[in-house]
Amino acid sequence: MKSYGWLHESLAEMAGTFILVFFGTGVVHAAVLTEAQSGLWQVAVVWGAAVGLAIYAVAAISGAHINPAMTIAFALQRGFPVKKIPHFVISQLFGAVLAAAVLHTIFSGPLTAFEQRNGIVRGQPGSERSAMVYGEYFPNPAVAASIGLSPECVSMTTAFLAEAVGTGLLAFMVFALTDRRNQTPKGGQAVLIGLTIAVLISVIAPITQACFNPARDFGPRLVAYVAGWKSIAIPGPRGGFFMVYMLAPVCGAAAGGWLYKALIGMGLTNQTEEKIMQPIRILFVGGFLGAGKTTLLYQAARHLMKSGKQVGLVTNDQAPDLVDTQVLRSQGLNVQEVAGSCFCCNFPGLLKAAESLRDGSEKIDLLLAEPVGSCTDLSATIIQPIKDKYNAEFSVGPLSVLIDPLRVLSVLGNGPETLHPSAAYIYRKQLEEADHIVVNKSDLLDDAGRTRLQTLLRNEFPKTKITFISCKTGFGLDDWLSDVLTETASGRQILDIDYDTYAEGEAVLGWLNARFKLSSKQAADWADFALKYMEAVKQQLQSRHAQIGHIKLFLAAGGNSISANLTSSDGPVLLTKNAGDFTANETEMTFNARVQIDPEELQQMCVEVMTDRFPQISAQPSRVNSLRPGRPQPTYRYANTV
Repeated sequence: MKSYGWLHESLAEMAGTFILVFFGTGVVHAAVLTEAQSGLWQVAVVWGAAVGLAIYAVAAISGAHINPAMTIAFALQRGFPVKKIPHFVISQLFGAVLAAAVLHTIFSGPLTAFEQRNGIVRGQPGSERSAMVYGEYFPNPAVAASIGLSPECVSMTTAFLAEAVGTGLLAFMVFALTDRRNQTPKGGQAVLIGLTIAVLISVIAPITQACFNPARDFGPRLVAYVAGWKSIAIPGPRGGFFMVYMLAPVCGAAAGGWLYKALIGMGLTNQTEEKIMQPIRILFVGGFLGAGKTTLLYQAARHLMKSGKQVGLVTNDQAPDLVDTQVLRSQGLNVQEVAGSCFCCNFPGLLKAAESLRDGSEKIDLLLAEPVGSCTDLSATIIQPIKDKYNAEFSVGPLSVLIDPLRVLSVLGNGPETLHPSAAYIYRKQLEEADHIVVNKSDLLDDAGRTRLQTLLRNEFPKTKITFISCKTGFGLDDWLSDVLTETASGRQILDIDYDTYAEGEAVLGWLNARFKLSSKQAADWADFALKYMEAVKQQLQSRHAQIGHIKLFLAAGGNSISANLTSSDGPVLLTKNAGDFTANETEMTFNARVQIDPEELQQMCVEVMTDRFPQISAQPSRVNSLRPGRPQPTYRYANTV
């Protein structure tokens, strides 16, 4: 089940370079061997498209360097980890070799025919006219043959300068287009970088064939060497392939990146708002269902906003129509929802939501994110990837895990069992990986109970900070916020986790997300309905001995809203209203339930309660999702902390 960041990055760089070389070198094959293209610009445009497609394909995983010269430039000027250079460069070279080998197989017939037609003997002087479909030569053999240029008209020094200047301009534009302080259209970087390549090829290709990429040259050149060109491929008829096509691009890219930083980047540093330059703090608040995470996020957001900060929130669920999102938005908060899978299995969705909040019209100082309540292994699958890949954009605070004092006693063996053993396994793993264990609802404990629970937690998790709070009264909230906003350590532990047990623990829960349009012939008291409906559902589940993770309800109409919450089979239904009276003929209800019961049975029961207990209410479902969460398949899973 484990996957490693370096392996995913390596595969992405290999795939991206394969795409680049297959399309780019492929169009050179077609142009030279079959005259399929009528001019240099047609070849250049395909090269540009190849670069753009490669970037679109793999940028989300590796950043789409697809060029050793750019990898080194990023290490010199952008803080790219030097330790990653070897596996990036090796992967790029391997992708280029593989693409060239495939092209040699496909074009072997036209290649032989071209050589026979032009009297070329492979490996002999003059065979660079066919070898040029793989590696590069100076001057461009096709151009030299067509207009009668002698090899001496382009010296090695001239060729070195051409490749260095071309790669330098490319690096300058890449640094500019990927600098988020510039107003580059979102998603347009790949197109504009491809256009830059096309323009540069149009200028430089008649001189040196326009390499700009050591992997693009050396990988296909190795294939040409093995395929019979021997010394014409390496070291080349005039030598200098290392100087012109490997060293010059590296020097040019390093210089181009430095020039951008010196000429443009420093000016942007002085002129751009601090929010663009500083990473946005992001706090993850995990914890099992019913612990009160949404209430904590709401109270924390209110507290921070009173002190002048702008806060964005990211909610998460296995299906759309999340009550938490509706509740937070009804309070005027800036919320993005990641629905359909957990953060760990949809890391791009989490990143997109965080970037949307960060880049929105309001200046965001802090992001609060609430993972799915049945999720664990957050350090390996969320925190480490952000720290590794997006540390310039986001600063991750300590992982807080919120717990209910009664449920934690059950899981740790000091109270009656309420959870399935595999669900309890998830609960314990959440506690094991926490940087902070945050005990909510501490107002329900007397001093002796708090002392006993604190002792128990310290014995079980001696290295973890433990904080007692109450979202209801506000007790301890300031202390918790002060800690997570200032501490730098996050995701300090990688779990040793059994994903089979983890998957079973999620699957024992029936998941129901539903949205209904409710109407009544006479104006109804929807607060009364919400309370009675939740109580009726609770009674039905009690009769089935089905343990409740949580049940939530949200009603809205005409600017009024009501939310109801139930977190245990024997607990009270908590009702919250944002207005005094809420009477109307129609409303819309969002309903979420997480219960240890078959999801289809849960759905049928909730609908039957509506029709049997409330015949005066007409309920029209607009969307209903009942499911068991599938096996977690993380986008990333790091074996070690970053």
